Amino acid sequence: MDIRQLLFFTTIVEQGYNLTRASKHLSISQPALSQMIRDFEQLEQVELFIRKHGRLTGLSEMGRQLYEDAKIVLTRHQALMGHLRERSNVVRGKVRLGIPPVILPVLFSQLIPKFMAEHPGIELEIIEEGAFELKRRLLLEELDLAILIEPGESYGIERFRLIEDEVVAVRPNHPFQAKEALSYRDIGNEPLVILNDRFMLHHQILSEFRKVQQEPNIFFMSGAWDLLIGMVQELDVISILPEPILRFHHADDIKIIPFDPPMLWDVSLNRLVGTELRPVVRHVHQYIVHYFQSYWPTPAR
Repeated sequence: MDIRQLLFFTTIVEQGYNLTRASKHLSISQPALSQMIRDFEQLEQVELFIRKHGRLTGLSEMGRQLYEDAKIVLTRHQALMGHLRERSNVVRGKVRLGIPPVILPVLFSQLIPKFMAEHPGIELEIIEEGAFELKRRLLLEELDLAILIEPGESYGIERFRLIEDEVVAVRPNHPFQAKEALSYRDIGNEPLVILNDRFMLHHQILSEFRKVQQEPNIFFMSGAWDLLIGMVQELDVISILPEPILRFHHADDIKIIPFDPPMLWDVSLNRLVGTELRPVVRHVHQYIVHYFQSYWPTPAR
């Protein structure tokens, strides 16, 4: 297990083995969290949890030992990152970080001020562009690091996942509200309001419809998250949006239903393969990864 997986495992235990609470606490989808558990147990040929009627009810003997060891590792990891931050005042220089403007206020409104307050010697230049342009500039070495929203790997780019999530937003009185999960066939005939083609999520959605040979009924497209949320709240339409966006806009009246199989909204920190990171860039990279591992989605935690 890596640090992120250890954090997921200990959170499940500390949330009373309730995967719904644990997934919300970690800002990932419940199907993705369940899959992570199954994948690890199958890979290592172990059973970490006691199960009853398909639900997690406790830890096996091996799971109890892993939990004790994991707490030690996580504590030491936090100490390690603390030491790095203590030495950060000797790291100076400029770092060019690309972030899509649509997620800048949602995911980075607290990270960036926190970083700047703690690192007066580092000049953080934020370049706001769409994902396609940021990827191009990263490959041309016009950026040191870039935040991208897309699934899978990209040639020449090394990625570090920060967040994964996936949701369907439905009006409270929609017939789908009783369903626990949806497929793309389920919503093929429903009027959809989705992001326009400047967003990777748009292309992801169309790709999923093509996989099931279904033509989507697109009612409206926009580049504004809040407009799509407002349309879902006021019209008989469905939208496919990431849960962090709904939380940011306080859209508590919208029913959220995941896909089965899940479709992930994948936010990653990216660097160019084969280039030696300057110490200041390496420090910013480590800081961002640690922030999302330890603080997201509640930085005050």
